[in-house]
Amino acid sequence: MTLKAASDREAADWLFSIGEQRGLPMVDGLVAVDGYDHSGRPPEEVAIMEKARSYSARAVFFEAERHGRAAVAQAFIFDAGDEPDDARFAELHKRLWSWGGVPLVYRAAPASIQLFRCAHEPDFAGPDGVPVCRPIRTLVMGAKIAERDVWWDAARIRNGTIWDDPDACTLMLSAQKAAHRTLMEEVRALAKQLSDRRLLSPGLRRRLLILSLLIAYLEERSVLLPADFANARTGATRFFEVLGDGKALIALLEALEERFNGHVFKLTEEERAALANGTELANYARLVEGYEDSTGQLSLWRLYSFRDLPVELISNIYQLFVKDAASSIYTPPALVRLMLEEALSWERLDRLMAGDGVILDPACGSGVFLVEAYRRLVLHWRWRNDWSRPGVDELRPLLQRVHGIDLEEGAVELAAFSLCLSLCDALQPEEIRSSVKLFPPLAGTTLHHSCFFDAKSAGLVQAPVAAIVGNPPFESSLPTVGAKRSYASYTKTHGALADKQLAYLFLHEAMAMLAPDGVLAMVEPSGFLYNQNALTFRKAFFGRWKVREILDFVSVRGLFKKGEADPKIVVVIAEAGKSAPDSRLLHAVFRRNGRATAEQGFDIDYYDLYWLRNSDAEQSSDVWRANLLGGSRVRDLVERLRAYPTLKDYAAKQNWDFGEGFIAGLSGESAPADHVVGKPLLPTSALSEDGLDVQFLETVPDRPIKRPKTDRRFTPPFLLIKENEDLHHGVWTGHYLTYKHRIVGFAAKPGDLPKLTAIEKWLRRESTALRAYVAAVSASLFVQRATAILGADIFALPYPEDEDLDLSENERIVAEDIVKHQRDFIRLGTTAPVMRIAPPDALAAFDQVFTRQLNAVYSRNPLRALDRQQWSGAICRAYVFGEGKVDWSSADELRSRLDTLLHDRRGSGLTVTRITRLYDKGFVFLLKPDRHRFWTRSIALRDADDVLADLREQGF
Repeated sequence: MTLKAASDREAADWLFSIGEQRGLPMVDGLVAVDGYDHSGRPPEEVAIMEKARSYSARAVFFEAERHGRAAVAQAFIFDAGDEPDDARFAELHKRLWSWGGVPLVYRAAPASIQLFRCAHEPDFAGPDGVPVCRPIRTLVMGAKIAERDVWWDAARIRNGTIWDDPDACTLMLSAQKAAHRTLMEEVRALAKQLSDRRLLSPGLRRRLLILSLLIAYLEERSVLLPADFANARTGATRFFEVLGDGKALIALLEALEERFNGHVFKLTEEERAALANGTELANYARLVEGYEDSTGQLSLWRLYSFRDLPVELISNIYQLFVKDAASSIYTPPALVRLMLEEALSWERLDRLMAGDGVILDPACGSGVFLVEAYRRLVLHWRWRNDWSRPGVDELRPLLQRVHGIDLEEGAVELAAFSLCLSLCDALQPEEIRSSVKLFPPLAGTTLHHSCFFDAKSAGLVQAPVAAIVGNPPFESSLPTVGAKRSYASYTKTHGALADKQLAYLFLHEAMAMLAPDGVLAMVEPSGFLYNQNALTFRKAFFGRWKVREILDFVSVRGLFKKGEADPKIVVVIAEAGKSAPDSRLLHAVFRRNGRATAEQGFDIDYYDLYWLRNSDAEQSSDVWRANLLGGSRVRDLVERLRAYPTLKDYAAKQNWDFGEGFIAGLSGESAPADHVVGKPLLPTSALSEDGLDVQFLETVPDRPIKRPKTDRRFTPPFLLIKENEDLHHGVWTGHYLTYKHRIVGFAAKPGDLPKLTAIEKWLRRESTALRAYVAAVSASLFVQRATAILGADIFALPYPEDEDLDLSENERIVAEDIVKHQRDFIRLGTTAPVMRIAPPDALAAFDQVFTRQLNAVYSRNPLRALDRQQWSGAICRAYVFGEGKVDWSSADELRSRLDTLLHDRRGSGLTVTRITRLYDKGFVFLLKPDRHRFWTRSIALRDADDVLADLREQGF
């Protein structure tokens, strides 16, 4: 049975308890700020708790840690009694939105709970620029909580299932409307407007806008005081009162350069002269200060709280000013953090700091990776020094541990700005004000203007390189002499490099630059895994180095979206040294969900973690796509079907003409095509799941034809198969008919029509298995195109002459789930149908497969499914060997019993892991999220495999 949810009052009682001054309730994941003891706690948690204290929050709600990753803060909770004034709380909401560190904020009062969002649009924005208190939801005591209002449910926040709900994600999360993306877009628009107006020279215009962002940060943090501006211009109290006055601006920047050093505020003689003698500066200043956001309602500088903006966000904004934006695009901060967490564990930082190793970004751009690496070094220092705060003398040496290289001199300058800002961020305002020559010179010492390949050969980085991180350019060209020289050296030793891909060359050379035991975390094109042309490079890389992890983001759309491009990426994490023969690597497949789309972070579930033997990773071309679609059973199916003759083999044996249709050409690309031009044409769209629709035939126009094929290709009878994941097909026996290159044709002799018809019927009969096979082998599907496949995929379809694929029942289950669920799940993520709540018939089908698998082994005392229980985004399925009954009369009793089992078996709370298998005497419990994805029949096979392994280990 499905239990009724707890009462509305009970569901939100953890919040009302705070508002009614009953104290902080004992809720798993809810951590009080007052009295917090940082002893033995993870550094990430301590940092968040300190941030919560700085905002006067009462408590922080953490989602449970998963798979060794630190718990993620999801909400700050405030007591309305601490700040009853709505206007002041609205100002606080603005600060929290600008920071963006938690998506949810609760404000608890005795009779109501207010919910504010901090990863969506600025709800606090008022028409006059004054923040207003505007919660997105309010829960009044005694009101009914709708089933979809999952944000009041502590269990859902703790176990992360709140973000499995597409409606919750849509309401609470939006990358495009949150502070980090909107500020970037507003600065981009402002820079364009300044460019269109042609105010000042391009270089000076760019530099002043960069400095305006830096000074806005220092001004709001009270590092720069009104007196600093008054010293530059009499009566001035703000930066914008100085910006429009050339001589005053020169005086201010010279004073700041003298005070801070590092060439951050230094002007060239040309810039000084332009400011002193120019007539456009006042207009420039008015445009910058008065710029409104895209809604036209609020000044750019008043919408954001610059003192709360994360330093990495400002560094990402600086990336807008890197000239070579095509090869150095925006890297989401969440991805940067994930890569640094995986590559630079606290234990590895212990080893790094015990020696003289450095961290290097070989294509640093504006320093996004270096800023996060430095922040992590500072956090590590504090952790190892009992959370004391480092002073300037400790922070400067840490800055020498991060190095960057970039081909563009302007990028090196921006990286220096970003790192100096990071230094400020680690200090209190009074420490910054009292310091002298705070910023060390970085350009030419730790930041190098150079081609990476030249820098390596010249030994510009002299310290041992303990870690390399970054996002190199993705381009199939060799833009520098150093790159050409490196490519020539590579090809001499290893042969041609796939597609001349520059990112692969960066990866190859970077690994060789690491010190012994060094680690690399680098973004690479998805072709590293999924492009057959990269197989030789990948095999050599896996054979030479210890690849520890592959983080796969092929399913996460728009991660690096730039214009119409949407490059798919993976992250390679490898260590200097050779893998042991029996070593394994982790292939982690990240899925598109609300948090990933909103750039809040990346979730990983048990079913998306695949441990591979290094030899399999090195040799197999099928393992990566198999994991994308479900794992080892998919791979086994594909490898077995590959052993059969193919459709191409059969057609060649019959001496048929087969291949794609004609390709239309451009002017000058035409070939003789009398057999095509003026002939009937089947539009590609006319070949669908219903077969050929010839009622809307067209005529081939008299235009250039690049590859016209031969008339035999278009002479019936022929079988047509569309280059689409669903393999739309049909046989044509009528008149001469042409078609284009997105359709593959098999033109037979007239007497072979029965053979064509037999293939067509077989394609229909085995459509599920064949569509699953194509999904698992196509080099195009998911990676290059959403639903299109290649002609080669059709040629490779297995076709035994007896038309018997000999599929087992389990293989058909795997194939059916790929077609019905996995393909859409890869493309759509959280919005896919399989991410809806599992319906009863799906749960029943799961039970049937799960018990059948176990009972094939334990037939004497068969496993039976008991009633299911459901609450807070989770489903518990109970099973028993033989006879037995679980007497659960309420959800509270169920949760209490399972909580006890989890503590006994796992030493943690109920919702620490989202997927749990529990064993108690003759009972088996599966506790998982309530989404259909976790309860498909193919997952039942995987769960059964895991349970059988557990039982064998326990001696059963």
